[in-house]
Amino acid sequence: MILAIFDLDGTILDTLQDIHECLDETMKHFGLARFSIDTTKSYVGDGIRKLVIRAAGEENFKDEMETFFRSLYAERMTLNTKVIDGYDRIFDYLSKNDIKTVILSNKIASLTGELVVHYGIDRYFDKWYGGDSFGKKKPSPVPVENIVSDYGADKSRTIMIGDNHTDIESGFHAGVKTCFCAFGYGTVSEVKPDFTVNSPEEIITILEGIK
Repeated sequence: MILAIFDLDGTILDTLQDIHECLDETMKHFGLARFSIDTTKSYVGDGIRKLVIRAAGEENFKDEMETFFRSLYAERMTLNTKVIDGYDRIFDYLSKNDIKTVILSNKIASLTGELVVHYGIDRYFDKWYGGDSFGKKKPSPVPVENIVSDYGADKSRTIMIGDNHTDIESGFHAGVKTCFCAFGYGTVSEVKPDFTVNSPEEIITILEGIK
């Protein structure tokens, strides 16, 4: 059995436009400087609280800003979001092979679940987890370690797939294989992935190699 753990934002779903518009509206509401979508792109990957702190700046941040953003995003998170092109082939491949699939996002579990169900990808994944599911979020290895333990999976046949250094670091420190999705939003750190893909379809080749 292969266990494939997928990140969500920037890996399976293109959520950036909705995140940016809600973040922009939050900054406007609190009278703070607004910025481009490319700047928002550089802020994502560590959960909502850190996203808003980065946008507002440590010196300006208030808890009310996070609350405002969460409420706004919950209302608008499906306006522009879409499944990244190329995943139809991956979903077909996953459905025909002995691969256990899990989503591990740094979004809270409730929002993660809403997106997974809304976009109809729930039928391709066994379970999905958020940044509040295990007490710690990526880049901590704790979420990946818990998932591996729950499945009784072999770490050499487990892979963490994501577009951010948080995904790669989490998988690396948990002792599983890692795959960086260069088509997403993030970057890698000094912890390098085992594999790098430039399109979703290339993930199939990586999974075939693990088999």
